Amino acid sequence: MVNKNIIGAILFAIIGLVTGLVQPFTNLEPLGHYIIGTVIVTMGLWIFKPGGVPFMAGSTVLVAGGLIFGLNYDVVVSGFISSSVWILIPALYFGFALQKTGLGNRIAYLVLKSFKPSWMSMSMSWLIIGVALSALTPSITVRIAIMMPIALGVIKACKLEYRSKGSAFIALICWAMCLFPGTGWLTGSLSGPILLGFLPVELQHMVTFETYFQILALPWMIITLLFVLLVYLFMKPNVPLGISKDTFVNEYKALGPVSRQEMITAIILLGTLAMFTTENLHLIPTTAIALLALFLLLVFKVVEPKEIGTGANWDVIVFYGVTISLSTIFMAANIDEWVAPMLYPALLSIAADPLVFLLVATLGFFIIRFIDVPWGFSTIALTVGVLLPLFNQFGFHPLVSSFVYLAGINFFLLSYQQPWLAMAESVIENKGWLAKHIFIAGLCYIVAVVVAIFVTVPYWRMIGVLQ
Repeated sequence: MVNKNIIGAILFAIIGLVTGLVQPFTNLEPLGHYIIGTVIVTMGLWIFKPGGVPFMAGSTVLVAGGLIFGLNYDVVVSGFISSSVWILIPALYFGFALQKTGLGNRIAYLVLKSFKPSWMSMSMSWLIIGVALSALTPSITVRIAIMMPIALGVIKACKLEYRSKGSAFIALICWAMCLFPGTGWLTGSLSGPILLGFLPVELQHMVTFETYFQILALPWMIITLLFVLLVYLFMKPNVPLGISKDTFVNEYKALGPVSRQEMITAIILLGTLAMFTTENLHLIPTTAIALLALFLLLVFKVVEPKEIGTGANWDVIVFYGVTISLSTIFMAANIDEWVAPMLYPALLSIAADPLVFLLVATLGFFIIRFIDVPWGFSTIALTVGVLLPLFNQFGFHPLVSSFVYLAGINFFLLSYQQPWLAMAESVIENKGWLAKHIFIAGLCYIVAVVVAIFVTVPYWRMIGVLQ
């Protein structure tokens, strides 16, 4: 695997170098070729991580390359002045507080011990836990770190064979509930702040916590519930779930009484959520609320000074800051103008029928995700300019159009398409699923997304965000 990763990164580096030197694309300026070549080299480092290098390695190559080829600092690092990054930073500390205080585990076991164990109740328990943790932190990393070890514990307690149908059922639903539920509101997953950063400046004022929830909560609720139902129908073992309710009751008791730090963390995070949802009343921006919540965590020593460097994943912060900058970088190198005549007419030609547009664009992005990993951010950066004419000419609210990107970010059919799958596999020591289980669950996800589009388009028309 190490050799494959190195070979893959080298192959991308060669393609990037050839792109910059040969300049094969007609009507694209030399600067555009240099930037595309730099991005290809960067993608190789992000995808393959040769030698285990972090995301920051590719990020530094992209920033350095942009500067070497003449782009200004305010272009190559534009993502770091975006409100998205300043929501992301405190949000990661929220997740750290959940882990450090044990509040995340307490919430998980509180839910699990409330049901008589069965395959269905286990599915619903993961769903409830996923929603609860998404309300308190957008950090998918934290949710995986909290929920996946518990899933492995359930697999062991049930004496299920590792990577069997039963273990895959438990582990994959648990993993999916770390991702899907929170996608429906701005601070429920990392996708929300990141997507906000990608939007054209002219449209960013249209995105608030309230509008995001109003437009995207319904489709992601449908996707989440339907995914759980489909996985239950097609992956549920035929034997009973071999675990007693006492197992979870005892695990909850082992946590001991609620600590002062847990109480403080719960009050701060619930208060933050309440402030997020009432922004239209007090008019304090989401970014300011998140930063003030971090201030309180520091004042009450939930996050201590020595933990500032370790409490948030700065590799992730730098990675997202740089990826958000891609849109500005492509604009400065006129790559967006080169792509627009090839791509935009085809997309806009079907925009008169919103249902057809959303289905074609979403399934098209799914196909692109086989080569544009991780998460398809370079494709988003290249195509995000189409959101402005979609809004001006066809009445698509930018968040309606952005559903395509969110669906693509969460898409998976093969394990390499989702870095979160690799993280979860590491946490549960590769004892959860096989490739065929991921493929089946991925098909369930695709069906859920398509159904959600059919159901939600009339709703979007009804609330006036789609003409």
